[in-house]
Amino acid sequence: MTHQVSPHAVVGLGALGRALESFLQGTPTENPAAILFAVKAFDLEAALREHEAKWPKEIPFVTLCNGYIWSVIAKLKPILKDRPIRIGMTTIGSTIKSDGTIEVFSAGTMTAWGNWGLSKPRPSEGELRLLRRFPKGQWIDDIRPHIRQKWIFNTVINTLAAAHRLPDNATLKKHRDEATEIFAESMQLADKIWPDLPWDISGEDLSKKLWDVVNVTARNENSMARDMRLNRPTESAYLAGIAEQHDGFPGLKRLHSLIALKT
Repeated sequence: MTHQVSPHAVVGLGALGRALESFLQGTPTENPAAILFAVKAFDLEAALREHEAKWPKEIPFVTLCNGYIWSVIAKLKPILKDRPIRIGMTTIGSTIKSDGTIEVFSAGTMTAWGNWGLSKPRPSEGELRLLRRFPKGQWIDDIRPHIRQKWIFNTVINTLAAAHRLPDNATLKKHRDEATEIFAESMQLADKIWPDLPWDISGEDLSKKLWDVVNVTARNENSMARDMRLNRPTESAYLAGIAEQHDGFPGLKRLHSLIALKT
């Protein structure tokens, strides 16, 4: 499979890739400050393998995938070697409409990337300028706490929306008891994924933030629910599916099985 790359070095030209590209309008770059990977989590390994040899070794690769993808990076370390790898996240929303145009939801969103842990290469000025092209673009020295929070939110919201094929995020409120169960399991599973990473927020405050996200995106069709509706592969293996690697977590495993069966 060939992964298309945009004039501004965004790999993956689906809804997210095209949304990122919309903030990079202007003269196409011949010497990119970073390569942005906007592919689905299940496609990241193939995309990294394909592009690793196409760019000078000093150019950072930035992953902007949903889900826990560090296991993919760790697996590819012998290939990626000393190339700077940034783990990123964005809350920019986007959808491709029936006429082929893209609608971008960027109000109140943020985009960030950084290193997986401390004591890693610092970003260049060019990389920071690139990052500042996006709404509330931030460099974060150790991105793990932010990735963990987004992973929990995506695991709860995307998993419930996809498993029940909800028409929009507002409908999650009808599944509040189940969402409470899945949130608690996601917090416990996060402790297994990030065993040495301390918490800087209480579970109660994190739950409030999750429902704030639901309220802000209430009218949106969840991206994984849309993938289910269109019979496309989902990223569930990198969200609720992580529970399959551990004992317990019956709620996450139940919902992941519903998604896997429908896919």
